[in-house]
Amino acid sequence: MPDSHQDFDRHARQLQQQADAALSAATLARLRQARQQASTANAPSTWRRHRWWLATACSLLLAVPVALQFNTSTPPAAPVLASNGSDAGDDTLLLDESPELYLWLGSDNLAME
Repeated sequence: MPDSHQDFDRHARQLQQQADAALSAATLARLRQARQQASTANAPSTWRRHRWWLATACSLLLAVPVALQFNTSTPPAAPVLASNGSDAGDDTLLLDESPELYLWLGSDNLAME
């Protein structure tokens, strides 16, 4: 199999050399010039190459303040409070808890329900 690839390559090179010999010097010069123009036109300019990085950096600069705004820590919600029942203007509040709740949570009956 490798011999067939080498034969193909050798034959293709011979055909190219024959085609190059058949072309005039003016045609070869025009082809060379067109190839050079195409390679310089397709080469990305410095601005094109850095445009992607510039867009990424700008996005990052805009995203950081937005992220910081949403990242502000808010205090946790206050638990439900009930007054202690005194109307004397006492502002102390007691948590609304029931000791029976803790007894019920700790009992074995919870597993049965």
